[in-house]
Amino acid sequence: MTTPAELRVRADELENRVPPATAGPRTDDERMWLEKAAALRTEADQQEEREWERTGLIPCSDCGTVVRTTTLETLPAHGCTARQRAARTTEK
Repeated sequence: MTTPAELRVRADELENRVPPATAGPRTDDERMWLEKAAALRTEADQQEEREWERTGLIPCSDCGTVVRTTTLETLPAHGCTARQRAARTTEK
């Protein structure tokens, strides 16, 4: 079975094949790639939700940390903002 992360990478690869919209009308292949990418992202979201229902664990979409939660509305505090701030300061 393919993981949600792998599905999202594949979706990115398909989207990167398509030139910007300003390049002219989309070809049938380009439309197909975009539709497939959207379907892969939907499948990844569904897999993550099923995994959360099974285990109670879900990755933070901002930092990637896997946290245990009882609701998908909010995640428990896990230092996400602090890690992002630290990463930004080390990039400069």
